[in-house]
Amino acid sequence: MTDVAAASTGRRVAGQGALLFAGYAIAQGCSFLRNAMLGHWLSKGDFGIAATITISLQLIEIITDLAADRLIIQAEDKDEARIMGTAHTINVLRGLLIGVALWFAAPFIAAFFHVKDAVWAFQAIALAPLIKGFVHLDCKRQQRKLDNRANVALEVFPQVFALAMTPIVVTLYPGYQGIVWLTVVAALVTVAVSHLYATRRWRADLDAEMLKRILAFGWPIWLSAFPLMAVFQGDRAIVGHFLGMEALAAYTAAFSVTMVPALVASKVGFSLVLPLLSEARSDAATFRRRVSLLSEATALLAAGYSIAFIIAGDHLLEIAFGKAYKGLGTLVSALAVMWAVRMLQAVPGTALMAIGQTKPYLTAGLIRASAIVLALAIALSGGDVVWIAASGTIGEILSFEYISWKLARVRDENDRPLISASGAFLAATLLATLLIDRYVAVTGFLAQVGVAFALFAGFAVIGLAILGDSRRLLAAYIRNRSARPALAREQAEYELNPRF
Repeated sequence: MTDVAAASTGRRVAGQGALLFAGYAIAQGCSFLRNAMLGHWLSKGDFGIAATITISLQLIEIITDLAADRLIIQAEDKDEARIMGTAHTINVLRGLLIGVALWFAAPFIAAFFHVKDAVWAFQAIALAPLIKGFVHLDCKRQQRKLDNRANVALEVFPQVFALAMTPIVVTLYPGYQGIVWLTVVAALVTVAVSHLYATRRWRADLDAEMLKRILAFGWPIWLSAFPLMAVFQGDRAIVGHFLGMEALAAYTAAFSVTMVPALVASKVGFSLVLPLLSEARSDAATFRRRVSLLSEATALLAAGYSIAFIIAGDHLLEIAFGKAYKGLGTLVSALAVMWAVRMLQAVPGTALMAIGQTKPYLTAGLIRASAIVLALAIALSGGDVVWIAASGTIGEILSFEYISWKLARVRDENDRPLISASGAFLAATLLATLLIDRYVAVTGFLAQVGVAFALFAGFAVIGLAILGDSRRLLAAYIRNRSARPALAREQAEYELNPRF
């Protein structure tokens, strides 16, 4: 890679990273604000029913995902048109399948959650996946070229629209009913935006060769969706079934407040990491260096995220959802730890996808799903919702260890210690923060924010001292900050240029 090319790539990565972060932050912020409004305006019972509707829709979407959109990012340029056309056909059929399944399953879902009066809502929500089956996937082709404008628009505009419409809908339909129609209309906006930003005509094909390729790439991801369904929806299903709608409302609120920043980080990371690692998959030195640096950066980010929610999570949840959700700081902390570990797993997992290895996703999903057995045992024994949340962390740790080991084995390189160092740093940060939160009484939101900032600053210094690639990158940047601009950019491109 030449100096000019390295500098150009670095500027593009930085620019796209800023765009993605801003876009996803706005989208998830709108989603969070919408849920917060509903938490304030709806009763806990209605909010719980709205959560069950969302859970049901997400469940079926997860277990029908063949990852065709991710193959568009990972594939070579010469195959993109044929893959996209076949992917469009798969999406249409998938939307139809989800819609029909939801319609006929509605009575059983409503009975499971003890809300038989809401059967019509589960049937009406079936329109949303049917509509979204016609989304244009050209944004994924653009994303592979590190152009995320269409992808960001597809995330932002439907969420902004849904947020703007929420007060109107809740006024017209004071209960959970309005959420159903809001979801359906948001699906229409999603499809419209995807076609507006597409630079190619939408076309549905059925190329046998590309269909076979999509299935070969996607079947492990599809099968891994079943344990993932148990992971991210099963816990809420257990809470709703055994502990009731109010407990589910509390769990959903805590889950939402911790999920937003974690999801923003994960989406930004995936949108940048997959193209970068796919580009470097044939260059072992560059690939290894990027995996190491990205793992370290993710560990630092996850540390800051977890510190904030462990120290100030109780106040953050109360501010967002109201006084009805006061006193849930321990639940927020438990979920934040789980999300932090999952964030760290994203880099080795995406690295496997970049080299076309998707089968480990199934095994990792099964390992992660094993924790649902523990959650079920806790619920059956009358355990607290906090322990149900904490059980997920055990599964995430085991899954992370497997993915890291598998990446090192597939690449036949010593990558695992690089990733494990990041994991050890995050584990030490989480343990120290939990102990401080447990034994050092910090009252008042502003005081908690101050403590969180101080802790993160301290752990960031420690992290940069022990995480080699991040330390060398920062040192190179500082050392050459006053040097010639071209040289400074060259040094700052450490992770993109294997010569360093």
